[in-house]
Amino acid sequence: MKKLGLVMVVLIVVVLVTTSVPSAAVADVDKWPEKTIEMIWHSRAGSGGDLYLRALARFMEGKLGQSIIVNNVTGAAGANAWNKVARAQPDGYTLLGVSSTIIASPLQNRIPVNYENFDHVARMFIDAIGFFVRADSPYQTLADLVEDARKRPGEITFGGGTAGNIEFVAAREFMQDAGCEIAIVPFEGGSDGVVSVLGGHIDAGVGEYAEVAPALESGQIRMLATFNKIEGTDIPSMAEAGFPNINVEKLRGLFVPKGTPQPIIDKLVSLMKEAYDDPDFKAFYTANKLVPAFVTGEAFTELLRKQTEQVKASLEGQK
Repeated sequence: MKKLGLVMVVLIVVVLVTTSVPSAAVADVDKWPEKTIEMIWHSRAGSGGDLYLRALARFMEGKLGQSIIVNNVTGAAGANAWNKVARAQPDGYTLLGVSSTIIASPLQNRIPVNYENFDHVARMFIDAIGFFVRADSPYQTLADLVEDARKRPGEITFGGGTAGNIEFVAAREFMQDAGCEIAIVPFEGGSDGVVSVLGGHIDAGVGEYAEVAPALESGQIRMLATFNKIEGTDIPSMAEAGFPNINVEKLRGLFVPKGTPQPIIDKLVSLMKEAYDDPDFKAFYTANKLVPAFVTGEAFTELLRKQTEQVKASLEGQK
């Protein structure tokens, strides 16, 4: 009888503990957010992704009533930032801004952390990327650049962002399709590539429209073509420039640590949808030619899988 009584006491304690934990967790979720939220980005301030996150953070701060800090965790081809978030508590207070670099860099640099280490909130935009040169460059068109590159294999230099980002994949796919060889020079952020093009240190750059927009609008650089058509501009798409077989879409979105409660993810999704109609945020993404392309849940995860296969195929083509 004593043993039976002891067993009953243990069972009661277990029931009390297991039934009380979910209610406490739900209460915490209901109160979210109660403190500052940190958004992590893998390259320097001023890069396209950094600008996007800061604009989104300003909108979310007004809706949530809490501060949101954008923290630029650079280095290791993105791994420093991704490891920081992957190891964070899944409580909604650490968010990860992502681009297609989260796909390309782990594959190219053999980084153990990748998109599978996170829960996927949403893709908000496709970010137009393209090739650009200094305004006084002899390359008036992409065909001019290709012609010279075929004559001088490996001598023409392209500046890209962080080593392993999707711009590298785009440039490689372009080289394969065009039948030319161009040296790709990595920088910590895409904005550094713009500076190097303007300084005459490299021949051309491949990067996001948001990063080149100030120099483009001031007439300092010229965009030769973009991988994604930018409506309302006379910049040719890759297809219009004579390369219709290349399709690269750079995503802009948000991840959270794996295990983040679904109600918090749902709230983030709702906020991201609502941001599209905010006048200030709309002015930002319109000016930077970001293309709204909202995808969530399993559809977002499937998109990430497909882009992973595209990058793998591109890398195989380089061997």
